[in-house]
Amino acid sequence: MIKRCINYIIIIGCTCICVFCVYSISLPQRVEALQGSCVFIPCTFDIDQQLNIYLTNNAKRKWLTSSTLVFDSSSPNTGLLKGEIFGTATQKNCTTRFDNVSQSHNGSYYFRLESSSVLQYSYLYSQVQIAVLGECHIQELMKMMEVIEGSSVNLRCSTKIFCPSRPPSLRWSSSLNENVTEKQYQNQSEFISDLNLTVSLLHHRVTFTCTATHQLQQPITTQESWMLLVQYAPKNTSLSAFPSSSVMEGKPVTLNCSTDANPAELNYTWYRETGSQFELLQTGYNQTYIVTNPTHGAWYGCNAQNQYGQCNTTIQLDVQCEYKDRTQINLI
Repeated sequence: MIKRCINYIIIIGCTCICVFCVYSISLPQRVEALQGSCVFIPCTFDIDQQLNIYLTNNAKRKWLTSSTLVFDSSSPNTGLLKGEIFGTATQKNCTTRFDNVSQSHNGSYYFRLESSSVLQYSYLYSQVQIAVLGECHIQELMKMMEVIEGSSVNLRCSTKIFCPSRPPSLRWSSSLNENVTEKQYQNQSEFISDLNLTVSLLHHRVTFTCTATHQLQQPITTQESWMLLVQYAPKNTSLSAFPSSSVMEGKPVTLNCSTDANPAELNYTWYRETGSQFELLQTGYNQTYIVTNPTHGAWYGCNAQNQYGQCNTTIQLDVQCEYKDRTQINLI
């Protein structure tokens, strides 16, 4: 909103007296509307308190282009622009709604207040730019959002209120086909819907879509979507042995540690437990570990870790001794 300072002119008889007091009109520099809808112009004005006696509800509140009168509060449905001006002049309200605007209505418009009382004539004058948007097509915008499992997330969707008498609607949907709870409210210029949820692993790569619909002769729909990328600690960690967990003594075996985590860049800690003895074997980013000399009855473990947590698992190798036939054959 901007305020423009205007000089107030009082004409008494044939004498013109300029009173250099400061008067103001508050209105936006630019307002937007959808074709076929209405445009809403918030507007207030103020005058010097000493001159309030000259302001009555008979004052005319007008909108003009550079040379043409397009709206008069005294006959709101007969001008080039039809609509409604709110409140009264003594309330210093110039808020206006123009109905059924089209792109031919693009341009600059000037507000003028005219008030006459016996020999007094005065006016206030200021300008607003009206921009009428053409027909919109469906827009689909996709945003990626990284979130942490178990955290609370707020998704906000908003759309402009071009015409308060025809407010838009907002609707949330989910690719998970779950019921979503939203909170809707509006301010002077926007209609807002907030979606709050607690993130679970099920929400990984799930898309939440907000659909905004403006009810015109031909409804205009826009969409905005968020895909949740859930960050979570390793889960379902398991160990496998190749060629088998049952190996011959002295034969190497390869252990592979698999887990589900996001991010998947993990630190692996390999260890061995024999009875009450714990032995650290290796740490780093290697998902596999080669046991060159397996120990019978030992438990081999893998601990997978990222910045959100860790998960470990163990496997026991069945080491079998190689049987050697030491029978001596005596030849007679």
